[in-house]
Amino acid sequence: MGLLTHFLQGPHPKTALLLTRAGPVENPEHALYSHPGLPLSPKGRQALRALAGLARGYPVAWVYAADSLAEAEAAGLLAEALGVPFTLLPELRERGWGEWEGLSFAEVRARFPQEVKAWLQDEAGFAPPGGESLREAWERGRRAVLGLLARHRGQALLLVGNCTVNRAALSLALPLPPEEGLRLEQDYGKLSVVEFYGEEGVVKALNLEGCP
Repeated sequence: MGLLTHFLQGPHPKTALLLTRAGPVENPEHALYSHPGLPLSPKGRQALRALAGLARGYPVAWVYAADSLAEAEAAGLLAEALGVPFTLLPELRERGWGEWEGLSFAEVRARFPQEVKAWLQDEAGFAPPGGESLREAWERGRRAVLGLLARHRGQALLLVGNCTVNRAALSLALPLPPEEGLRLEQDYGKLSVVEFYGEEGVVKALNLEGCP
Protein backbone atom coordinates (compact mmCIF):
# COMPACT_ATOMS: atom_id res chain seq x y z
CA MET A 1 0.00 0.00 0.00
CA GLY A 2 1.38 3.41 -0.99
CA LEU A 3 1.41 6.41 1.29
CA LEU A 4 -1.35 8.17 -0.65
CA THR A 5 -3.71 5.24 -0.09
CA HIS A 6 -2.78 5.24 3.58
CA PHE A 7 -3.48 8.95 4.03
CA LEU A 8 -6.77 8.79 2.13
CA GLN A 9 -8.05 6.35 4.74
CA GLY A 10 -8.31 9.21 7.23
CA PRO A 11 -6.23 11.11 9.79
CA HIS A 12 -3.61 9.32 11.86
CA PRO A 13 -1.86 10.62 14.98
CA LYS A 14 1.66 11.82 14.18
CA THR A 15 4.57 10.32 16.10
CA ALA A 16 7.91 12.08 15.64
CA LEU A 17 11.08 10.00 15.89
CA LEU A 18 14.23 12.07 16.35
CA LEU A 19 17.48 10.21 15.72
CA THR A 20 21.00 11.16 16.64
CA ARG A 21 24.26 9.26 16.83
CA ALA A 22 26.41 9.44 19.97
CA GLY A 23 29.82 10.77 19.14
CA PRO A 24 32.45 11.46 18.08
CA VAL A 25 34.07 9.06 20.53
CA GLU A 26 37.65 8.52 21.64
CA ASN A 27 38.65 6.13 18.83
CA PRO A 28 41.96 7.22 17.24
CA GLU A 29 42.65 3.72 15.87
CA HIS A 30 39.20 3.47 14.22
CA ALA A 31 38.54 0.21 16.02
CA LEU A 32 35.34 -1.80 15.77
CA TYR A 33 33.31 -1.39 18.94
CA SER A 34 29.83 -2.15 20.23
CA HIS A 35 29.24 -2.74 23.97
CA PRO A 36 30.37 -1.36 26.36
CA GLY A 37 31.96 0.69 23.62
CA LEU A 38 33.95 3.88 23.99
CA PRO A 39 33.34 7.17 25.82
CA LEU A 40 32.37 10.42 24.17
CA SER A 41 35.18 12.75 23.21
CA PRO A 42 35.07 16.43 24.23
CA LYS A 43 34.08 17.20 20.63
CA GLY A 44 31.21 14.71 20.97
CA ARG A 45 29.92 16.35 24.14
CA GLN A 46 30.10 19.76 22.50
CA ALA A 47 28.17 18.55 19.44
CA LEU A 48 25.42 16.99 21.55
CA ARG A 49 25.03 20.09 23.71
CA ALA A 50 24.56 22.10 20.52
CA LEU A 51 22.08 19.51 19.29
CA ALA A 52 19.93 19.95 22.41
CA GLY A 53 19.03 23.45 21.26
CA LEU A 54 17.77 22.06 17.95
CA ALA A 55 15.83 19.25 19.66
CA ARG A 56 14.00 21.78 21.83
CA GLY A 57 12.02 22.69 18.73
CA TYR A 58 10.17 19.37 19.09
CA PRO A 59 7.90 18.35 22.00
CA VAL A 60 10.20 15.48 23.06
CA ALA A 61 8.55 13.33 25.74
CA TRP A 62 11.36 10.82 26.35
CA VAL A 63 14.95 10.01 25.41
CA TYR A 64 16.06 6.44 24.70
CA ALA A 65 19.53 5.03 24.11
CA ALA A 66 21.61 1.90 24.32
CA ASP A 67 23.21 1.08 27.67
CA SER A 68 26.70 1.56 26.19
CA LEU A 69 29.19 4.23 27.28
CA ALA A 70 28.78 6.94 24.64
CA GLU A 71 25.05 6.43 24.15
CA ALA A 72 24.32 6.42 27.88
CA GLU A 73 26.30 9.61 28.48
CA ALA A 74 24.66 11.30 25.49
CA ALA A 75 21.17 10.29 26.64
CA GLY A 76 21.76 11.73 30.10
CA LEU A 77 23.16 14.95 28.67
CA LEU A 78 20.28 15.45 26.22
CA ALA A 79 17.55 14.42 28.66
CA GLU A 80 18.85 16.91 31.23
CA ALA A 81 18.98 19.68 28.63
CA LEU A 82 15.43 18.92 27.48
CA GLY A 83 14.02 18.35 30.97
CA VAL A 84 12.65 14.89 30.15
CA PRO A 85 13.36 11.35 31.45
CA PHE A 86 15.59 8.86 29.67
CA THR A 87 15.79 5.07 29.49
CA LEU A 88 18.72 2.84 28.48
CA LEU A 89 17.88 -0.32 26.54
CA PRO A 90 20.31 -3.14 25.64
CA GLU A 91 18.29 -3.91 22.50
CA LEU A 92 19.47 -0.58 21.07
CA ARG A 93 23.15 -1.55 21.20
CA GLU A 94 25.41 -1.45 18.19
CA ARG A 95 26.02 -4.68 16.31
CA GLY A 96 28.05 -7.10 18.41
CA TRP A 97 31.47 -7.73 16.89
CA GLY A 98 32.45 -10.77 19.00
CA GLU A 99 36.15 -11.61 18.62
CA TRP A 100 36.60 -8.55 16.40
CA GLU A 101 35.68 -6.12 19.18
CA GLY A 102 38.42 -3.53 19.64
CA LEU A 103 40.28 -4.44 16.44
CA SER A 104 40.89 -2.10 13.51
CA PHE A 105 39.84 -3.15 10.00
CA ALA A 106 43.50 -3.70 9.16
CA GLU A 107 43.91 -6.06 12.13
CA VAL A 108 40.74 -7.94 11.19
CA ARG A 109 41.96 -8.42 7.60
CA ALA A 110 45.34 -9.68 8.83
CA ARG A 111 44.03 -12.07 11.49
CA PHE A 112 40.79 -13.31 9.89
CA PRO A 113 41.35 -13.43 6.10
CA GLN A 114 38.86 -16.25 5.41
CA GLU A 115 36.17 -14.64 7.54
CA VAL A 116 36.67 -11.31 5.78
CA LYS A 117 36.24 -13.06 2.43
CA ALA A 118 32.95 -14.55 3.66
CA TRP A 119 31.90 -11.13 4.96
CA LEU A 120 32.45 -9.52 1.56
CA GLN A 121 30.36 -12.25 -0.08
CA ASP A 122 27.43 -11.85 2.34
CA GLU A 123 27.58 -8.44 3.97
CA ALA A 124 24.21 -8.70 5.73
CA GLY A 125 24.21 -12.37 6.72
CA PHE A 126 27.80 -12.85 7.90
CA ALA A 127 28.47 -12.84 11.67
CA PRO A 128 32.00 -12.43 13.07
CA PRO A 129 33.17 -15.21 15.42
CA GLY A 130 31.11 -14.86 18.58
CA GLY A 131 29.35 -11.81 17.12
CA GLU A 132 26.17 -10.74 15.40
CA SER A 133 25.31 -10.42 11.73
CA LEU A 134 24.22 -7.09 10.33
CA ARG A 135 20.81 -8.57 9.54
CA GLU A 136 20.37 -9.78 13.14
CA ALA A 137 21.29 -6.40 14.60
CA TRP A 138 19.14 -4.62 12.01
CA GLU A 139 16.03 -6.64 12.86
CA ARG A 140 16.70 -6.28 16.59
CA GLY A 141 16.87 -2.52 16.17
CA ARG A 142 13.71 -2.38 14.05
CA ARG A 143 11.75 -4.37 16.63
CA ALA A 144 12.96 -2.12 19.44
CA VAL A 145 12.08 1.08 17.60
CA LEU A 146 8.65 -0.22 16.61
CA GLY A 147 7.96 -0.93 20.27
CA LEU A 148 8.97 2.60 21.24
CA LEU A 149 6.80 4.12 18.53
CA ALA A 150 3.81 2.14 19.77
CA ARG A 151 4.50 3.23 23.35
CA HIS A 152 4.71 6.91 22.40
CA ARG A 153 2.08 7.10 19.67
CA GLY A 154 1.14 10.73 19.05
CA GLN A 155 4.25 12.04 20.85
CA ALA A 156 7.86 12.89 19.97
CA LEU A 157 10.78 10.79 21.19
CA LEU A 158 14.52 11.13 20.81
CA LEU A 159 16.63 8.05 20.14
CA VAL A 160 20.38 8.24 20.71
CA GLY A 161 21.48 5.49 18.39
CA ASN A 162 24.47 4.29 16.45
CA CYS A 163 25.52 3.32 12.94
CA THR A 164 23.27 0.25 12.69
CA VAL A 165 20.23 1.09 14.83
CA ASN A 166 19.74 4.54 13.28
CA ARG A 167 19.72 3.12 9.78
CA ALA A 168 17.41 0.31 10.85
CA ALA A 169 15.04 2.95 12.25
CA LEU A 170 15.14 4.87 8.97
CA SER A 171 14.33 1.65 7.11
CA LEU A 172 10.92 1.67 8.81
CA ALA A 173 10.09 4.62 6.54
CA LEU A 174 12.24 3.75 3.52
CA PRO A 175 12.54 0.47 1.54
CA LEU A 176 16.13 0.03 2.67
CA PRO A 177 17.69 -3.45 3.11
CA PRO A 178 20.53 -3.78 5.64
CA GLU A 179 23.25 -4.27 3.03
CA GLU A 180 22.35 -0.87 1.53
CA GLY A 181 22.22 0.99 4.85
CA LEU A 182 25.50 2.85 4.30
CA ARG A 183 23.85 4.80 1.49
CA LEU A 184 22.19 6.91 4.21
CA GLU A 185 24.85 8.80 6.13
CA GLN A 186 24.28 9.14 9.87
CA ASP A 187 26.75 11.68 11.20
CA TYR A 188 27.77 11.97 14.84
CA GLY A 189 25.86 14.58 16.82
CA LYS A 190 23.44 15.46 13.99
CA LEU A 191 19.64 15.14 14.00
CA SER A 192 17.43 13.15 11.64
CA VAL A 193 13.64 13.28 11.88
CA VAL A 194 11.05 10.72 10.79
CA GLU A 195 7.33 11.35 11.24
CA PHE A 196 5.14 8.27 11.58
CA TYR A 197 1.42 8.18 10.84
CA GLY A 198 0.42 4.84 12.29
CA GLU A 199 3.20 2.55 11.03
CA GLU A 200 3.86 4.56 7.86
CA GLY A 201 6.88 6.86 8.10
CA VAL A 202 7.97 9.99 6.25
CA VAL A 203 11.59 11.15 6.45
CA LYS A 204 11.51 14.88 7.20
CA ALA A 205 15.20 15.64 7.70
CA LEU A 206 18.65 14.05 7.70
CA ASN A 207 21.72 15.20 9.61
CA LEU A 208 20.54 18.57 10.84
CA GLU A 209 23.28 20.40 12.73
CA GLY A 210 22.76 22.22 16.02
CA CYS A 211 24.11 25.71 16.66
CA PRO A 212 27.11 25.86 19.03
